Amino acid sequence: MNIGTQIQTLRKKQGITQETLAAEMGVTVGAVSKWENGITLPDILMLCSLADYFRVSTDELLGRMNQKTFMVCDDAPFIRNTLHEMLEKEGYHCTGLAENAEQLNNLLEKNIPDILFLDIHLGTENGLDLLQEIKEKHLSTKIIMVTADNTQEATQSAVSNGADAYITKPFLPEHIRIALNRL
Repeated sequence: MNIGTQIQTLRKKQGITQETLAAEMGVTVGAVSKWENGITLPDILMLCSLADYFRVSTDELLGRMNQKTFMVCDDAPFIRNTLHEMLEKEGYHCTGLAENAEQLNNLLEKNIPDILFLDIHLGTENGLDLLQEIKEKHLSTKIIMVTADNTQEATQSAVSNGADAYITKPFLPEHIRIALNRL
């Protein structure tokens, strides 16, 4: 949902006309109409005023309340960037990209994602050890292992350590969608 649609939905839900909203915000009716039709966007200060007026958070006003979040930890920049781009297009919000355990742990201190894409082989680090640690601390985070290791032993080890899904590289976008739908 875009911000214009959200403004219109909140306005109508509260029984407010465009004229009333325009007067309250100190803008023209045309400005409100342009927001609602996606022609222009309110500036950053106006976003805060609109959120206060409708008694919602700016995240809710921006339509981000139901957006699932994700992180990617993979030592291959191509995989990090591919997953990031694909998931953002699917409507997910990225809260961090990491290439090793240290970066991932720093990101997890600030933000806990709904979904974590984790490589098994992170240079000299073992993603399976990370998987177990993360699952113990963050039970609600769904973890999808993304790795080139397609052995039955690796798959079983990942699942027994708490992985919610397992995808082998190279993967197709459809493989990611299927894994996400199973969560």
